[in-house]
Parts: sequence; structure tokens; C-alpha cells
Amino acid sequence: MNYRLDFSYDGSDFFGYAIQPDLRTVQGDLEEALAKVLGSTATHVAGRTDAGVHARHQVVSVTAERETSPGVLQRALNRMLGPEIVVTSLTEVDESFHARYSAVSRTYRYFILNRQLPDPFLARTRWHYRYPLDLAPMNAAMGLLLGERDFSSFCRVAEGKSPIRSVEKAEWGREGEEVVLEITANSFCHQMVRSLVRECVELGRGNGEPQDIVEIADARDRNLARGVAPARGLFLWQVNY
Repeated sequence: MNYRLDFSYDGSDFFGYAIQPDLRTVQGDLEEALAKVLGSTATHVAGRTDAGVHARHQVVSVTAERETSPGVLQRALNRMLGPEIVVTSLTEVDESFHARYSAVSRTYRYFILNRQLPDPFLARTRWHYRYPLDLAPMNAAMGLLLGERDFSSFCRVAEGKSPIRSVEKAEWGREGEEVVLEITANSFCHQMVRSLVRECVELGRGNGEPQDIVEIADARDRNLARGVAPARGLFLWQVNY
């Protein structure tokens, strides 16, 4: 049987999605729960998230020898995993469906609470940044990175993996007291979004010009980037098939 799980999670108390020895991870909790209902399974995720990063929409494909009703499986998983992990949809799919390889793009959003005082009720899901931000240079910089390019300067690139990504959309907006980046690409490399957010925030404070981001990207040198934004403001927002 091949199942598709669409789910959300608060990543605050997890050491990322992927299983790590002796650490609590989303994949570890999910596979432990699946094993109780389906026995031995193989799972494939649309995109791994780092420690502290959240997902509004994540997708996993599950291959299992044991069959059960999707509704029964969904209810069982939510009893075991909720409220930190919630399965929003669970369906049987053709064996050709693969959560990672069938996806055509991923969308992330990064949320900044841009006001003088923090909000204790948003502390787990927002980067509180008290200095005023000018979105004009931030959007100008993102516009310069659209299309396909090498993102080595903004990624921790795993050995043997390509740093080349194609960004379809990248736009900052203001929603009340929040500043939000929405970015869509075919895929993302490790810490790419958080690095770009940090660079844009510096530009929004008046530290540099939008063209600087292109010069950093063209240098393909991780040491030139100005760090990464906190994980807590980042959400995997949508996986597109």
C-alpha cells in the first residue's frame, strides 16, 4: 500500500524533521506511530526541515505491507501525535507517487514580528525584530535573485549535492505588525531561506544596497553571508504537485 500524508507541525521542540540518534525528531515520532498501526513502513518526505522550523503543509509518502482504512489510520495517528503534529489529510495513492520526487516546487514563509515589544504568545513562531524595516530594498534584493543560480553563499551544501536552485517567487509584505517573506523554488538547500532573510533584514535596516546580495551570491562564498535568521520564524508553507 502507498499512502499520502499531508500534515502540519510545530517544530519548536523537535531537532528537525530527519531522524537523529537519541534526539526527538518529527520523522522519529511519525514513524513510531505508523509502526503501531501498519508495522514495518518506508517513508519519504517532501522536504526536510531544520531544528525549530515549522510546517503548515508537509507531505510524506508511506509504503506499507499492511493495509488499513485511511480514515482509521488518520484518526489513530492524530491521537498519538497531536497536538504538535496533526495529519490534515490521508489518502491511498498510486505507487508512482513520491512525496519528494513528485513535487514540482516548495513554498516557505518567514515571519518577523516587527515592533518594539515582543509578544509572548508568538515567541515560538516569530522572530521579534524591534528596529524599523524598509521593505523596498528587501524586495529589490529578492527580485535580483529570481531564476536559476548557484546559492552556495547562502547554503550549507552537503558533499556531492548541487547548490543550484531555481527561485520562482520571492516577495516581502507587511501584515499589520508582521513582515513576511513568501518564497517559492523548485527546492531549497540547507539554511537557504534563513540566510536570505538575514541578508534582507540588514538591507532593510539600511546596511548596504540591494545589489550587494547579487555580489555575495556570485562569489559563491559562504563566509560572505551575514549569518542566518532564527529558525522559529520559518514555515514550510506549501508543497506543490
